[in-house]
Amino acid sequence: MESVAFSMCLVPMPISLVQSLTNYRRRISKFVIPSKLLHLRVALGLPIWTPNIVLLKIAGQEILFEKIKRLAIQFFIKQVANGVHSPLFRQSSNPCIQLNKKDQEACAGLFADLNITFDQIITLPNILDVPHNDICEIHLTSFGFQDKAQPTALIKALFEETISEEFQDYFIIATDASKSQFYTSLAGTSNLRSFSFRIHPINSIFTTEALAICQAIDDLSVPDSNLLILTDSFSVLQALKNLSIKSPKVILRLAHKILMRAKLNQKIALVWTPGHSSIAWNERADSLAKNVTESDYIEWIAVEDICSYYSKFSIQKPTENFRNSKYLEILGELPSILSTALWLKNRREDIIITRILTRMIITPALLHRFGLHNNPFCSVCNQENTIEHILLTCKKYLPHRWIFCLKLNLSLQIFSSYKVFLFTICSSKHHLQVFLQMLKLFYIY
Repeated sequence: MESVAFSMCLVPMPISLVQSLTNYRRRISKFVIPSKLLHLRVALGLPIWTPNIVLLKIAGQEILFEKIKRLAIQFFIKQVANGVHSPLFRQSSNPCIQLNKKDQEACAGLFADLNITFDQIITLPNILDVPHNDICEIHLTSFGFQDKAQPTALIKALFEETISEEFQDYFIIATDASKSQFYTSLAGTSNLRSFSFRIHPINSIFTTEALAICQAIDDLSVPDSNLLILTDSFSVLQALKNLSIKSPKVILRLAHKILMRAKLNQKIALVWTPGHSSIAWNERADSLAKNVTESDYIEWIAVEDICSYYSKFSIQKPTENFRNSKYLEILGELPSILSTALWLKNRREDIIITRILTRMIITPALLHRFGLHNNPFCSVCNQENTIEHILLTCKKYLPHRWIFCLKLNLSLQIFSSYKVFLFTICSSKHHLQVFLQMLKLFYIY
């Protein structure tokens, strides 16, 4: 039960409060935003004068207004992906998802930033077959060559043996995808022809691998032949094997294409092949996917990847605000308390570290700043008695600093600046624990 009191457990509580209020109240912004900030201060043990920018950065939390906006936009984008199956879809002379003007502008703003349009979103098929797990043969661990722990030469030999014995009547297609800082691409190849295309870089490698299979079914299939599709994406085949109505839209789209082929009495077998195992089919598809400089561009984007990108962008906004503020120069690059919480024993240690990182630990200088202490100066050094002075330069604590450095085999250079000192103590669990033990010798709390 002690862990319940940890800051990392308390920080998410304001988020639950916000969600409850947004569900059951209207016109809540004047109440919710101060309420969330108050709860974060209580959870982290920080005083009321802690700047909001610093508070959100160390808590690792989104700006509330941005989070509400993000959740709303993500909801509407998902409805666009649901297409005719969305409750917001309206049949008219121009069938579409019906949004009000404000929501349209919000979505359009995000799409303009990403340089995409609504038409590029992968939608559910208009006729959605009931998903089931046996839409085709899916082989993940059925054959000996699928054990990647084996030598490459053995994998290659077992693969060729399996193809000749199990799939001699199948037309073989291999697909692959590639993602680099320059391109996101997909490719497919058969004995008759090949393709390679670039797609929007926001797409994940998972989406791209699934789209490669979709494109292969469309472009490389031959009439009246069963298909054997080889892919090195274990996750895509696993998602297809565990198909449900909640599966990613690209997986549901792929399942629909496979079912359409099945209705024509054409089998499709999907086989996972270990990557970089000298299997010729894999190597050909991989080479095509990586050499896409002059390839055409396909405008497909998965709604899950848009939402994931937007979430990361929104979560990073407090960090960007902090880096663009005056507090970066004062405090340095603050770590999130969630990253250090696992190294701490109890809530008291949580609060101490949080206050030291934000320079909100109680010292005579801080109390004097708010009129709560009559003397801000150190009685030994006659300098302002701040946390920097106490930890880094005060003569009274010089022996303790020596002991600290000896325990960790460090140089006194770590006390050259507050930012360097904080970076050092937060670099490992051992450093942090030794520092907390040393703090008991300092008069700061």
